[in-house]
Amino acid sequence: MNTAFQSNNQNTIKLQHFGSLVVIDKQYTIVAISKFAAQKANTSTDSLLGTNFFETFNAALGDALEKIKHVLNTLQETGHSRHILPLKVQQERLYFKIKIDQGYFYIEWEKQHKKYISAKKINEFNFLLDTIQPNNWDRVCLAISKLLNYDRVFVLQVQETGYSEVIAEHTSNGKPYFRGKEFSKDFMSKEAIAYYSSYSYRYVPNIKKNDQQFFYSGDSIDTLSSLLCPLPTLHQIFLEKIHVESALFFRICIDEEFWGLVVAQQIQEKQVDLQQRKLCTFVIQAAASKYESHVKQNLLERTELLNMAEEELKKSLSENKTVNCALVQHISTLTQLVDADGLSIFNQGDVFSHGHTPNKALFYEIIQFLQQHSDKALFKDYNFRLNHQNNFKEKLNFAGLMYLKVGLENDYYLIWFRKANQSRVMQFDQRNHKHPNKLVFWEDVHYDVAKPWNDPEINFVLRLNQIIKESIFRKLKERQTLNEELLSLNNELEMFTYTLSHDLKNPLSILKMGIQFLQQHSDDIDLSKTDKWYQNFSRSVSNIEDIINNMVQLSQHRASILDKEPLPMTYTLQRIFQENKTLYQAANCQSYFGPLLPIWGEKSAVYQIFTNLIVNAIKYSVQADEPLIIIESETQEDMTHYCIKDNGIGIPAEQLPHIYEMFSRAHNVGSIPGTGIGLSLVKRVMERLGGSIDVESKVGEGTTVHLYFPIVAPFPDHMLSD
Repeated sequence: MNTAFQSNNQNTIKLQHFGSLVVIDKQYTIVAISKFAAQKANTSTDSLLGTNFFETFNAALGDALEKIKHVLNTLQETGHSRHILPLKVQQERLYFKIKIDQGYFYIEWEKQHKKYISAKKINEFNFLLDTIQPNNWDRVCLAISKLLNYDRVFVLQVQETGYSEVIAEHTSNGKPYFRGKEFSKDFMSKEAIAYYSSYSYRYVPNIKKNDQQFFYSGDSIDTLSSLLCPLPTLHQIFLEKIHVESALFFRICIDEEFWGLVVAQQIQEKQVDLQQRKLCTFVIQAAASKYESHVKQNLLERTELLNMAEEELKKSLSENKTVNCALVQHISTLTQLVDADGLSIFNQGDVFSHGHTPNKALFYEIIQFLQQHSDKALFKDYNFRLNHQNNFKEKLNFAGLMYLKVGLENDYYLIWFRKANQSRVMQFDQRNHKHPNKLVFWEDVHYDVAKPWNDPEINFVLRLNQIIKESIFRKLKERQTLNEELLSLNNELEMFTYTLSHDLKNPLSILKMGIQFLQQHSDDIDLSKTDKWYQNFSRSVSNIEDIINNMVQLSQHRASILDKEPLPMTYTLQRIFQENKTLYQAANCQSYFGPLLPIWGEKSAVYQIFTNLIVNAIKYSVQADEPLIIIESETQEDMTHYCIKDNGIGIPAEQLPHIYEMFSRAHNVGSIPGTGIGLSLVKRVMERLGGSIDVESKVGEGTTVHLYFPIVAPFPDHMLSD
């Protein structure tokens, strides 16, 4: 509380003029009193401090004192904090507002302007209550305007950012005054919020009449407990600047938290009776209650939606062998649940986008910037463009950004984007020390600010992070189990090798021995012995066949299957070409990339396939005058067909049938390095993916490799437009 001056252990401040205030302790001793209250007692203010309230005001209040005393006793007994008592004192009708705060009784009174509210007003009030719908604050403004007949009424909501936005308004002339504008953080400071939170409403019949002195002793007197407490200085000066003389402020609390204000303003001085103020308070409380129910219902529906989305995501994560595939399948839902305009998923260079997002080149710049400037797992900035545009060559097409980093490496991000909201913000400057009451204010237009992410949206992202972590951990356990099974399979394979070597010796030895015997005794052997040897041959062949069949069946039963997901190929293929062009010092080797469609495959296997083929294309064409690698794709029925063509040395026709054999190399390779296992490996991996490979080649003209990948499900639309 700002003190105007101190004298003889007494402090003095200014109060509004429309009422009187006396503060007493539990012994009914006056510890604070306003000028108008002292005038009521017909005694000087200084001499009243320390006197007994009932003795001092006996003549002034008369029979009303007994009723006041009864209320004081009742408040102490019941534990209630406040009471309103309408009384007639010396032919004057007054409202006595009695409140207990920190062991003191605040007794405040003001003049009653209306004896009662008309039945018409009550009926109108009931109609207004019935017609106010949840989240229809414009209707609330209209209702308050009809009850008060003020020039303008508007709703000011305090945002999470500290800014205050006018979300609804009604004016007497029908023209908007504040609608759509925002006020800077200075306007609704912590002190201002404390002022408006302390009472259900604040009343200023005349902004210029704050000249009533209030005397008190000690530091525990809080004038916020009185309606006579003046407005915060900034608000008072602002109202004077916009030529408002009378104002009413009704607080709005949602879920017991200060949410905003309903503000009524009038150009001229205007007296509003306490009953009318209370009536407006009931309207606003009813509207706030409906809005709170609306918010809670929406929260329940959102919670239910989130739970359903979580279950779907968990199901998808368990069915898909990779986390990324599940997230991409739900990219639209993940965008909606965070109320974003777009979402991009970055996974080791691959990008999957939905909605309003940056182009690929700009997105990679953003990723690089985030990797260098933030190590947070969760980052949000609704002023990202405003704060960081200078770090990018291209204009950012969004204002707000929030990302979730998956895992510990900087290679997996979920990044949500929000468009800019243009806002008009009232700015204030009170830094003129020579004239502390001088206020400068102006209107700024903000173009680079997005709507902030709220707590429920952030909590969903945190929950999503937990779900992903659990899925990754589960898949690591599955992979660990698979590795253990693979180790066991390798051990069995080694055993199978020894088994084949050992078990096939006997039948093969029998065959060999019988053939040698028949060759040596073909002329003198009798028929019975010949039949016996043939029977031995038959049994040996059957044994060999059984051994091989058993081993094949066992091998097929234990064979692993490669898991597939939709893979964009543009970034991967361009990267493979550039890396190997450098590795093999093929600076003169050029490339042409046609349409590069996505494929269904396993990421590491696909990378292995294209790396082998592109390396071969570079190695065997680098000696050409103008080496050129062409990579393009098309859809053929239920297959994605990729074609990799070079103008290299080519493969001799007679050796084409043997290109998939291990260690097989053409005779024209010369000193070009190689092992002869690349195409063999590619063929095996393609077969495990359910695909196929075909090679065409002519010596001196080059080689063309055709790859056919099965399409197991439709690709996401955004991937096809890549």
